[in-house]
Amino acid sequence: MKKIAVAVSAALLAGSALAANVDLYGVVNTGFAYTNTRSVEDGAVTKSRSFSMESGSWSGSRWGLRGSEDLGNGYKVGFVLESGFMSDSGKLEDERLFDRESTLYVSGDFGTIYAGRMGSLICDVGSVGWFSGMASPFGTGVGDTEGHASVMAVRARVDNAIAYMSPRFGGLQLSAQYAMGDGGTENKSGNDRYWAIGADYQVGNLEIGALIDYTNKASVNVDSSKIADAWTFSVAANYDCGFAKSFIAAQYFKDASVMHWQSLGDYSDKGVLDSRKGFGVNIGVDIPAFGGDFLASAGYADGDMRYAKEKYGDMKIYSALIGYEYPLSKRTYLYTSAGYTYEKDRDNKVSSVKKNKTFQALAGLVHNF
Repeated sequence: MKKIAVAVSAALLAGSALAANVDLYGVVNTGFAYTNTRSVEDGAVTKSRSFSMESGSWSGSRWGLRGSEDLGNGYKVGFVLESGFMSDSGKLEDERLFDRESTLYVSGDFGTIYAGRMGSLICDVGSVGWFSGMASPFGTGVGDTEGHASVMAVRARVDNAIAYMSPRFGGLQLSAQYAMGDGGTENKSGNDRYWAIGADYQVGNLEIGALIDYTNKASVNVDSSKIADAWTFSVAANYDCGFAKSFIAAQYFKDASVMHWQSLGDYSDKGVLDSRKGFGVNIGVDIPAFGGDFLASAGYADGDMRYAKEKYGDMKIYSALIGYEYPLSKRTYLYTSAGYTYEKDRDNKVSSVKKNKTFQALAGLVHNF
C-alpha cells in the first residue's frame, strides 16, 4: 500500500507541475523467450528448458518524469526520475520506486553535473551511461545471453553518485563519475565506492572511446573473507560506412564481476577469496535490411583464477548473438533474436571442470511513449 501511495502522489505532483516543462515518458517491452540450458560438472549433467513471457528482454520496461528550467545566461537545472516495471506482471522491477534513475543536474557552458542514482559510465542506461552503447550494436545486451556483457565486466547503476560530462571539444568529450556507496555509510572504506573516468572522440562516422573504472572493496567481508578491489580498462570503436555500422571492443579486468563466471574453489576459510583477471573482446555489426536492422555480435573472454597470487584454474567464455528489429512506426517496433553462450571453468587444485551452455530465442514488441 505504501508503494501505491507514493506512486499516486508522484503522479499528482507531476500533473501539477506540467506547466514547468515536465514530461512523462516510458517504454513498454513485452515478449516471449525460449531458453535451453545445459550444465556439466564433473560428469554430472543438468538440463533445463522453458518457454515464458518476459518483460524488458530487448529494452527495459519503464516510466519516468523529466523536466528542466532555464536559469538564463546559458544555465539550466533539470531532473530525471525513472522507474522500472515488469510489463508481464505489473510489478516494480525493484523495491524502490525510481530504481532506474533519480538525478538532479545542472548544465551550462562548462558541461553537465549530475547527482543521485544513475547508470554507470560503462553501461548504456540513463543520462550518463555511454560506453556499452558505442561498444556493441546490442548495447549492454538482450535477454540471458547478454551480448558483450557476457565477456566483459559491466556495472549497471550506482547510488549516491556524482557524474560530470564535459562539452565536446572538437569531437572529444570527457566524463568522470564517483559513487559514495550506499547503506547509510557513504564514503566508508569497503562500501563499494566506485569511480570511473572516460573519453569519447567522434570524427565523421568514426567513434573511439576508452574508460577506466574501479570499485573499492578492500574491507568488504564475506564469511570473514576479504574481496580484492576491482578495476577494468576498456576500449571500443565503431564506424558507420553507410551500408553497415561495425563495432569492436576490448577489456582487461581484475577482480571484476563478469557475467556467468563463478569460482569453483572455496578458499574462504583461508581469509582471502580467490581473484580473477583476464580479458574480453567483442565484435559486432548493425546492417540496415528489409526496412529494419540486422544486428550481430560475437565475443570471447579468457581469465585466470588465482589464490595467493598462484594460478589454480582458468575460465573461458564464448558468446554469439544475432537479432533483427523492424519498425512499425516511429515509436513502435518488433524484434527477434537468438543468442548462445558457452562457459568452461577448470579448477586444477581439486581437478574440477564445469561447463555451461545457454541458448535463448526472443521475440516481442517495444512501444515508446
